[in-house]
Amino acid sequence: MKPLAIFLVILVIAAFAGVGYLYFSANLEVSFVECVATDPLTQADYFSSLKTSLESGTFVGTRYSVPDLPDPENCLFYTWTVRVANKTFLQADTVEIQVTPMSGDILSIGTTKETVLPARSETSISATVLTARSMHSVREATVTWYVWGLPFSARITLGR
Repeated sequence: MKPLAIFLVILVIAAFAGVGYLYFSANLEVSFVECVATDPLTQADYFSSLKTSLESGTFVGTRYSVPDLPDPENCLFYTWTVRVANKTFLQADTVEIQVTPMSGDILSIGTTKETVLPARSETSISATVLTARSMHSVREATVTWYVWGLPFSARITLGR
């Protein structure tokens, strides 16, 4: 009976060590890919639908400044793309990116699509911000994800 108890204790310790290894290695690799600046004048339909959704209260995203959108000739859309690689044995749920706003940013356009990253795979995620035309494209961002319901995050500089 004593050898069985010793074996079971060793088995429990090994299981805890395995779970601990999986938990502490649950970090994703996050790398900046590109930043694309788009003039709202070339996307007049999208800009007007954005303005309509703001006025009707159906806008999905975060508003940073004044209630009314400025004229499109005073704005730019910046879209940053980030590659996220999951090299762990666990699935990452609800992978998202949040750009830290600067003083000239007007709004961040959100999405209703949930990004799930299976084990041993990679994907690209994007964030779009409407900002004043005079603003530069370098921002800080936080990429967050969940593994087994536990939150993880990584900070990254976008635009360099």
